[in-house]
Amino acid sequence: MVLQRMTNMVIFRMGQKVLLLSVVLLLTSCGSGTNNSPQVAESPVPPPKGLLVSAENDAQFLDVFSLSIIEDGEDYLNKRSTIPTADITGTAEVSGPSFTTTYTLEASVDEHDVVKYDGDHLFIAPSRSMDCCFVMEAISPVTTDQSEGDSDNTSEEQRGIRILSTDPEQATAALVSVIPVEDDLTVEGLYNKESKLVSLRSSSWWGTFGERFSASWAWEGQTSALDIYDISSPEQPELKLQIEMQGGFVTSRRVDDTVYMVARHTPQIEGLIRYPSTQEEIEENKVLLSGLTVADVLPTVSINEESRLLVEAGQCLFMDKTNEQASERYGFPVMTFVIAVDLESESMLSASCYMGSVSGVYVSENAIYLTQTEGYNEESRTLVHSYELSDSLTYQGSGAVEGHLWGRGEVDFRISEYAGYLRVLTTTHTGPWGSEDAIDHQLSMLKVSKAELKLNLVAGLPNANRPEKIGKPNESLYGVRFFGDKLYLVTFETIDPLYVLDLSDPEDPLIAGELTIPGFSDFLHPVNDDLLLGLGADERGLVKLELFNVSDISVPYSLGTHVLGDGSWSYSEARYNRHAFTYQQHNESTDRFAVPLTVYGKEEDDYYQQNRLYMLELAGKDSPAVASIVEVGHITSMTDNGWSSGPHRSVFDGDAVYFIDGTSVYSALWSNPLEQDGPF
Repeated sequence: MVLQRMTNMVIFRMGQKVLLLSVVLLLTSCGSGTNNSPQVAESPVPPPKGLLVSAENDAQFLDVFSLSIIEDGEDYLNKRSTIPTADITGTAEVSGPSFTTTYTLEASVDEHDVVKYDGDHLFIAPSRSMDCCFVMEAISPVTTDQSEGDSDNTSEEQRGIRILSTDPEQATAALVSVIPVEDDLTVEGLYNKESKLVSLRSSSWWGTFGERFSASWAWEGQTSALDIYDISSPEQPELKLQIEMQGGFVTSRRVDDTVYMVARHTPQIEGLIRYPSTQEEIEENKVLLSGLTVADVLPTVSINEESRLLVEAGQCLFMDKTNEQASERYGFPVMTFVIAVDLESESMLSASCYMGSVSGVYVSENAIYLTQTEGYNEESRTLVHSYELSDSLTYQGSGAVEGHLWGRGEVDFRISEYAGYLRVLTTTHTGPWGSEDAIDHQLSMLKVSKAELKLNLVAGLPNANRPEKIGKPNESLYGVRFFGDKLYLVTFETIDPLYVLDLSDPEDPLIAGELTIPGFSDFLHPVNDDLLLGLGADERGLVKLELFNVSDISVPYSLGTHVLGDGSWSYSEARYNRHAFTYQQHNESTDRFAVPLTVYGKEEDDYYQQNRLYMLELAGKDSPAVASIVEVGHITSMTDNGWSSGPHRSVFDGDAVYFIDGTSVYSALWSNPLEQDGPF
């Protein structure tokens, strides 16, 4: 009887394989005639418990969601500050053998953009201007059946995705077809891979993620969509998959055949008092929330017009309040979702759910990181939640670092995964504005521990052994770029210091070199280990390029500047949006790149504005001591008064250069930029 009971216990605890071994041990012990007690296997180690845990049932999910609303209302009632979100946009290049593609932050991770190119066709999406909020001028739908000069169809204007064939030999383009887009939706960007074209659409007009809404309710009622088209016949694109879901579009990335789309959802709850002014109104909200169901809260998704809930309550992660890293409150009543869509099978693979608001997204080849900033002063911190990039989007753990990621430019430049470590550069406001030293910057080195479901802090800078601050007093971060085991960054208040940080020892990062020069750089492009290209502005407000020699990181120095334009003031979209910058490795000694420029000036008594694409070469890159920037020429848009209602992009294909201004295309040969063609 004793033997049977113990055998049953072993079966329960350890399984069949352990059972066989345990039975042998027990029989041996009993048969020996010794006083040894039977050996019972130890209980299995419990699974790790990270900062984020899943809801055990629908009731717990609803409790957490309802509590987040009540906390949000009490904060408003107590006139506490709400937490804004950060600007997300997307950069290194991914170039084909002869043509350029979208400039991206990580070489193996593609990013959506309003222009894509596959070497044969340009795909151009109608989009909001990056400066404001209006949609591109309507495009007439065109099909192959439409005869030349036929005005019946062209008179009915509608927005659409333009598909143009290209002839790089002549640097020309021709419209092939237009994919219509509903009037109430905006195309956030496109992907193309082989015979597939992906369109990402959104109902939001005010910058779904980048406008720093201070209230969670700004996300209410938004929708996002992902469409996959078969473009094996570009003249007749065929819609193969349409996914429409509740939730505002945040961002997306493509790794191989999988597109990951991030959205956030605030449910519409009829009768809810969003901004309670009395405790009585909070109590009314509690009564209303007590009657919610899962279907009232979770978003729906429609896949080829078949609707269902996007996730189940048990798939949603939220903060475990017993965890040492947990926040005091759950956060805004906002849910963040990541969906994985397979281009090959044209199907949605999975969806993950986090019951909280995120302020940034960074995607490496291996993982997606959601960043969540809390506070905006010396007590601010940033939580980082890691998910493995797989069909199931497995949660890998969370970590916390001092400071926030908000600032100028694209926030995801401040975070990088390399050689098994996550590097995060944050800013802390340590004093009131105008004080002598109100800004501190800090670098944190993190490492994922799947066993602990945690991102452990392994090093930071500054520290007790290396107390030197990153940047001079009150200098804000401008250009930031991780490149292998180095970090280049530019801080600015009145002058432009360039810092080079050595990260070769992840547990002992250090400031290796510094250079102080006039002006500043918003955007940094590592040419190679020896050269760094900066794009920013000089002290007069004109767009400038600057080339740095960083072959000796302890003594970086400038190889010279190049000012673009001939006006009294100029602006380049590429300073703030990496997708506007085009770079190509042309040969061993020379690279080609292009920068869009809006030039403001005055001729006699008339003021003018022009949109141009400057074509430049980086010559002598194989001899970094004498490398230089050479201006080849520029293409000028023919838009009236220089005003355009959309973004500026460029594409290189052999000797051909295509300049996209809004939805209009202009072109020229690199060898003869004065002879331009278009608009197409």
